[in-house]
Amino acid sequence: MDDSGGVAVVDVPEPSIGPGEALVRMRASGICGSDLLDWYVRRKSGSVLGHEIAGEVAAVGAGVTAFRAGDRVVPHHHAPCLACGACAAGRYVHCDEWRASRLDPGGMAELVRVPAGNLSRDTRRVPDGLTDEEAMFMEPLATVVKAFRRGRFEKGQSILVVGLGPAGQLALRLARARGAARVAGADRVASRLSLGAGGSGADAVVDVDREGLAAGARRIAGGPGFDLVFVGPGKGAVVREAAESVAAGGTLLLFTMAPPGEAWSAPLHDLYFHEIAVVPSYSCGPDDTAEALALLTDGSVPVADLVSHRFALSEAPAAFARAREPEGSMKVVFRAG
Repeated sequence: MDDSGGVAVVDVPEPSIGPGEALVRMRASGICGSDLLDWYVRRKSGSVLGHEIAGEVAAVGAGVTAFRAGDRVVPHHHAPCLACGACAAGRYVHCDEWRASRLDPGGMAELVRVPAGNLSRDTRRVPDGLTDEEAMFMEPLATVVKAFRRGRFEKGQSILVVGLGPAGQLALRLARARGAARVAGADRVASRLSLGAGGSGADAVVDVDREGLAAGARRIAGGPGFDLVFVGPGKGAVVREAAESVAAGGTLLLFTMAPPGEAWSAPLHDLYFHEIAVVPSYSCGPDDTAEALALLTDGSVPVADLVSHRFALSEAPAAFARAREPEGSMKVVFRAG
């Protein structure tokens, strides 16, 4: 990633591993929506992107007994210490070690060094029944699992998912697996609306360009709104309309980061008397990755059809260009070899 937000293919030295670490050969690595936020990735200029990765262990360092060469694994790019106050409270993303940890040089590389903490505390072996691409969805699905937990979603509730990119499609499918009473989605991209109403199982979808988010949500909900409104875009205007779609006592879930300075003028009177909870959800922890992998393994949340395009690492500029065009694309994946 360069200063202008563009991507380039570069040669970097092969990572060397130390005690407790592993060298993983990438087999599948996805482009996340956060990788497409120019303001966010510009901060990472000069670094290797990628955190949705499945691979094969190429070598392990001294003292590693849980993994060996040839094992298929999904490492999480952040891992908590499991010993601090934040970890004890289950707030893993606020652990100092979680924030400092990272894959080296990043998931969009042929070879990736998995630090000792990441390897021992949040790297999982891929079950035989999962493909590399399916296993790669562990991290993105885990972020949705955490969001549902923070959003207090329960069986029999209704949900509106705003933004039907890969995370939004996962949210629709997880809601179905969790026994939602009503599942709805909203977007402006025709192919994403079609997938939401088809393979992802939404009862109804809203084309926001045709009828507007709030109006479409009221039509589908029949008046009272939704128990959980899962908002993908980190934009104040979208959040404002989404807030109008939450039922009394429900939750407005903010799933995606917003750029510095992005503001939302909240209707405090309505929030108070309708007892609307506003809850952000950032990334995920080891409990979420474990649950996500179980959901993938038992087929509760199918993901194979979410991969729309595959590229080699050498085709990175073309892959990012495709991912930036939402019509006709969903999860864009780098494959080894």
